[in-house]
Amino acid sequence: MATPSRRGARRLAPAWRIMRRLLLLPVLALPFALFFGTLFGRGMASYWLAYQIALVFAAAITVAIAVADRLRARAARSGPARSTPEAIARGGLLYTGAAILGSFAAGAIVHFTILPGFLGGPRQVLVMGMFTLLFSVLALAISYALSFYRNAIEKAKAEEELELARRIQRSFLRTSFPELPDVEIHATNLSSRHVSGDFYDVVPDGDGRWLLAIADVSGKGVPAALLTSMLQASLRTQAGRGEPVPEILSAINRLVCQNESSGQFATFFLARLEQHPLRLTFSNAGHNYPVVFRDGGERRFLVRGGVVVGFLEDAAFEEEALPLAPGDRLVFYTDGVTEAANRAGEMYGEERLYALIHGLPPHLPARETADRILADVRAFLDGAEAGDDITLLVARVRPTAGVAGAVAGA
Repeated sequence: MATPSRRGARRLAPAWRIMRRLLLLPVLALPFALFFGTLFGRGMASYWLAYQIALVFAAAITVAIAVADRLRARAARSGPARSTPEAIARGGLLYTGAAILGSFAAGAIVHFTILPGFLGGPRQVLVMGMFTLLFSVLALAISYALSFYRNAIEKAKAEEELELARRIQRSFLRTSFPELPDVEIHATNLSSRHVSGDFYDVVPDGDGRWLLAIADVSGKGVPAALLTSMLQASLRTQAGRGEPVPEILSAINRLVCQNESSGQFATFFLARLEQHPLRLTFSNAGHNYPVVFRDGGERRFLVRGGVVVGFLEDAAFEEEALPLAPGDRLVFYTDGVTEAANRAGEMYGEERLYALIHGLPPHLPARETADRILADVRAFLDGAEAGDDITLLVARVRPTAGVAGAVAGA
C-alpha cells in the first residue's frame, strides 16, 4: 500500500518534470533569438527582443507539450501500449496540436505584452508561422528524445533484473547427483528467455534416504526466483529430521502463505526415496503428475497429495507409499515440457512425452533419458522460443536392484 509521502511524491512528479524543462528554456531560446534577430532585426535591441519572444514561445509550447504528455499517460493506462504504431501516431498528432496551440497562446502573449501589434500584419503573421514551425519541431524532438531515453532506461533495468533472476535461478539448481547402488538420479533444466520459478532438488534425508523435489512457482522474474530460493531453503532445513512428507509440505505451505508480500503460490511435488526397502513415499501439491513407467508397459501416475502451496494456510496433504521394482523409470517434469509450443501453436503434450519414454530402451541411464526428452522437445519446437522453463527429474531403478541384498541375506 502506498504511503502518503509516496502518493505526494507521485503527484509532484509531473510538476518537477515541467520545472526541469522550463529551466532549459534560456538555453533553448538562444539559437532562435540569434536566427530571428539576424533575419528581421537591426542591432542588439533586435536580438534582445527576439530573445524575449523566443522565451515566451518556448515556455508556452513546453507547458502545452507537458499537458499533452500527461493526457497521453492517462489514456495509456486504459488503452493500447504506448509503443504500438497506432499509439505513436496518436501521440504525434496530440503533441503537434499542443505545440500549435502553445504557439498561438505565445503569439497572443507577445501581442499584448512585449510587442504590441505583433500579429498586426503579413510580416508578423509570417514570423508567427516560423516561430510555430521551428518551436513545434524542437518541442516534438525533445519530447520524443526524452521518451525514447526513458524507454531505453526501463528496458535496460528490465534486462538487468532478468539477468539477476537467471543467476539466482541457476545458483540453486543442483548439477551433481548421488551415486546410489540401486537407483540412478538425474535432473536438468532448459531455461527460457523469461525467467520462471522452476526448481528441482535432491536432498539427503539421513539413513540412506533422499528427498526428491520438483516445483513451479507462479509468476516470473526476480520475485519468482526469490520465492523459489526460499522454498528450497525451507526444504533443505527440514531434511534429515525424519518428518513425514505431508508435514514437510505443510511447513513449506505455511511459509509461503505467511509471506503476504509475495501473493504467489507454487505447485510442488515431494517424495522420499528409501532404499531398504526400495520405495517412494510422495505427496503431490497440485503439480503435473509425475509418472512411473514399469517394465511391462504399465504407467502409474503419482497423484495423491493436496492443493498448491501458498493457497490455504491450513491445507492438509496426503501421502502414498509406492514400492519400486527393478527397471522402473520415474519422470518428474514441469508444465514447460508439455506446454512447449511450436511455430504452428501446437503443444508438445503429455501423450507425446509418454510415447517417447515408452519407446526408449529400458536399459537407458537416467541422464540419457533426460537428454533424449530435452532433444525431442527442442526438435518439436523447431526453432520456436520455449515460453517457459523446461525442467525434468528422472530416476531409474537399476535392473540389479536388490540383488546384492538378496545374496547377502542368503
